[in-house]
Amino acid sequence: MKRLRSIGIAAYLAFLLERIAQAVPFRPCLMVHPAQVRPCQGMVLKLSLEVPYHPARSARGYVLIPKDGYFHQSEELLQRL
Repeated sequence: MKRLRSIGIAAYLAFLLERIAQAVPFRPCLMVHPAQVRPCQGMVLKLSLEVPYHPARSARGYVLIPKDGYFHQSEELLQRL
């Protein structure tokens, strides 16, 4: 009797979750702003001592991102969010 009641509760909860999933559409929250993505024209292997760099972790290891005007604009944008 106890097992039958547990199965009934599980079936009711499954039905309830299915109805909620149909009523509320799932929209993933993608917070990617266009300022965070820019096209890469290719890897630059030369580093200049005139420009400061920011170390960042990528899939292939650490990379250096130049702190140019684009970098500062996206930093300001991210601080405002």
